[in-house]
Amino acid sequence: MIDWPVSQPTLSIDVASPRGKVVLRPLREDDIEAIFQACQDPTISAFTRVPFPYDREMAEEFVRGSELGYRNHQSVVFAIEVGGVFAGAMDLHSINLSDHGAEIGYWMEKSFRGAGICSAAAKEILRLAITVMKFRRIEGLADYNNLASQRVLEKAGMTREALLRKKVTKPNGDQIDMVLFAVTEGA
Repeated sequence: MIDWPVSQPTLSIDVASPRGKVVLRPLREDDIEAIFQACQDPTISAFTRVPFPYDREMAEEFVRGSELGYRNHQSVVFAIEVGGVFAGAMDLHSINLSDHGAEIGYWMEKSFRGAGICSAAAKEILRLAITVMKFRRIEGLADYNNLASQRVLEKAGMTREALLRKKVTKPNGDQIDMVLFAVTEGA
């Protein structure tokens, strides 16, 4: 059985960042503008399921829907905050309570990429999922061409399990390969 905290926790990350303390916290209304601005970067939509173009209403729905998703045990969405500044988003989604499984997803605002923040945040969310919430398996999918995202999952402690051919259809109709990573309870 999944041990779902009544309130979504806020987590402090132990990672050296010259930009300040790294925190994972629930999304807030004041994140809407930062999310909207970050998602104007086409790299985010190129490697995630975030649509492009991305309008302000989408950011509003993302933020406002996150609390409902948490209450309904459908998702756990965190803002990644560095030195008090919104730096990205990370979540557990595709939750299957009966199988004790979920998938991790994330994106970072471009000025925060490459600093190890995303890997440290993923490691902490995986710790929360496995040791606190009692999930038994967390998966992560990375675009075959997104080596940086694959490295995030590896640095967070996940193991590469498979190449999934033509796993995802992009909005333009292209069918792309994804690399499957996972971490399991007791691993």
